Amino acid sequence: MNSDSDYKDQVEFYLNALDELGAVLIDEDKSSGISRGILRIILGTMMAPRGAIFIHSSEGLKVMAVQGNKKLKSPLPWSEEVSSQLREFKHSSLSGGEIDSLLSDLPEKTRRYFSELGCELYVPLYHKNSFIGLLALGRKFTNEDFTETEMKILEIICNHLTDALYNQELIEDIQEKRTDLRLKLLELQTLFDVSLAISSVLDMDSLTEEVLIRAAATLNASTGFVLMAQENSPILKLKASFNADEDHLNKIMFSTTKGVLAEIWKGQEPKMLSVDDNTELQSKIMHDNLLLAPLIGKDGVLGCLVLCDKESRTGIGPFASEDLEMLMSLAAQAGVAMDNARLFRNITDAKRFSESIMGSIATAVITTNLLGEIDSVNDAGLRILQMPSEEIIGNHYQYLFENDSAVCDVILAAETNRKIASEMHISFTIGSDETMINISAAPLTDYQNQHLGMVIAIEDISIENKIKNTFKRYVSKQVVDQLLDDERALNLGGEEREVTILFSDIRGFTTMSENMTPEKVVSTLNEYFSEMIDIVFKHNGTLDKIVGDELMVIYGAPISSEDDSTNAIETAITMTESLNKLNNKRIARNDVPINIGIGINRGKVISGNIGSKDQMDYTVIGDTVNLGSRLCSVAQAGQILISKAAKEHARGSFNFHELDPIELKGKAKPIQIYEVM
Repeated sequence: MNSDSDYKDQVEFYLNALDELGAVLIDEDKSSGISRGILRIILGTMMAPRGAIFIHSSEGLKVMAVQGNKKLKSPLPWSEEVSSQLREFKHSSLSGGEIDSLLSDLPEKTRRYFSELGCELYVPLYHKNSFIGLLALGRKFTNEDFTETEMKILEIICNHLTDALYNQELIEDIQEKRTDLRLKLLELQTLFDVSLAISSVLDMDSLTEEVLIRAAATLNASTGFVLMAQENSPILKLKASFNADEDHLNKIMFSTTKGVLAEIWKGQEPKMLSVDDNTELQSKIMHDNLLLAPLIGKDGVLGCLVLCDKESRTGIGPFASEDLEMLMSLAAQAGVAMDNARLFRNITDAKRFSESIMGSIATAVITTNLLGEIDSVNDAGLRILQMPSEEIIGNHYQYLFENDSAVCDVILAAETNRKIASEMHISFTIGSDETMINISAAPLTDYQNQHLGMVIAIEDISIENKIKNTFKRYVSKQVVDQLLDDERALNLGGEEREVTILFSDIRGFTTMSENMTPEKVVSTLNEYFSEMIDIVFKHNGTLDKIVGDELMVIYGAPISSEDDSTNAIETAITMTESLNKLNNKRIARNDVPINIGIGINRGKVISGNIGSKDQMDYTVIGDTVNLGSRLCSVAQAGQILISKAAKEHARGSFNFHELDPIELKGKAKPIQIYEVM
């Protein structure tokens, strides 16, 4: 029992990794993002502490993702001779000693980096015969050898990594050239869509049909079929057909020992035939215009994809050279997908795969039958719906979600159109009034593509939504949105930045508060801060901290702008104007007016998360901050003092009045200051 349980846990662990791999390939659209995501998955799956992903380019070997060593900004020197030598390990791996031997003639920079990386397993990444890059993997935490199953999992992931990096490399190359952009982008997007579609199909029969339909639709072929190799036989078997006479094709003996098919099996390259070629194959299948592409796996040719007669507005005609290139890419994707399907089948059967996925994912997965009645829900669904399965199973989805019309609309749209429908960031009353979800619904089909019902996925994003809303209480909405769009804009490790600092505090607040009750002191501060902080956020300031009656505001961290000093000055002016209006209200109700002084400085600071692993504050430190605070303390009531550096960085029509330099503690020379009029 223990071994069965351990095996199930192990399979579930690997399936989770493959599921996460799919998410990375779908979500990421940059080589760097794909590399970082896949490296994280590999290290977690293989339980290794160190690793790196390198991409080969004309400039050298780029470090795209690394764990356990520094990431270099410039590429490592490389040579085509090393790339050629690595081809020997195209479908295998190298040890640390073997890679050191290959790199012995390269410059010191490359050899030193690989030595410091300290990895013991290297996997060359090849697309066909083109060297794409290199995966480096350290030894396990446990110091054990990698198992055969782990190496199969690594092979699957590397296939996807190679495929994704190759496609991304094509996309980036097209973007640089800019020639015939729309057509090329359309072709690549189609190729990418086909890749995603076929890579998610694990049943070989379904995959073969999917490849054929996608290829025929992409290249506008009127007819097509797939021939697959049979073990220990040169005779190919008809595996799938599109708009073809299967009875006729089944009577033909397709052999890899002669003719065009023999050339494809030997050369492993696609071919395009027209009426002038007049081969025996064209005569047998009764089509003159053909595209033939081998489906190549890691062990050789798996089969052949055949497309016949290109359809256009003018009728049936020959294919173009661009069609051959596209089919070659499609066939390469199909070969990888077929390899992965076979490898995956060796790990577990379809039933265990489905059960493990359903039980392990954090997203609620609900299935319905043809009548819309719910017939299954996973554990995550029970948690999100907050009710037992007996209250869910058998009910119609419209009854279950009767108070959530947006949810019903998504399911109904997918049900009506037989297409995936989704909606992001909607409220969900079943959980609570504060529950927010993302929902998607898709048709559920069997292996014969017969409609069975619907699959509904619900992701609880309530915590994420609360964090986002909480964040907006500390920095402006614009800053929050920009950070969420590009998480790299926030360097959690700390960095040197040039920022503008604004300090303001209430003059004589201690004396003023002595004549107030504690409740009155708090209400006065809340009234004052509500006005001031709103102004700060409207001018894209980051509220660093509130200390008593003092405000510290940063412009330029975590997001910098050419208008940082301008925004700081406009904030100060608006705060003064708003305070005058607030004081008129306070005087009218016999409250003591509030007077503030403001100091603004600009310079270099160290910004980042400062604190402990349990409690951190995003802040800035340095002499620039101290000088800004001292300018604030010197400013009189209603006065805005600004340093020379902030004045020179400001853009706009402000009136500055030069004041006599002031001497400040800790400064050897007097400081030139200005008053904003």
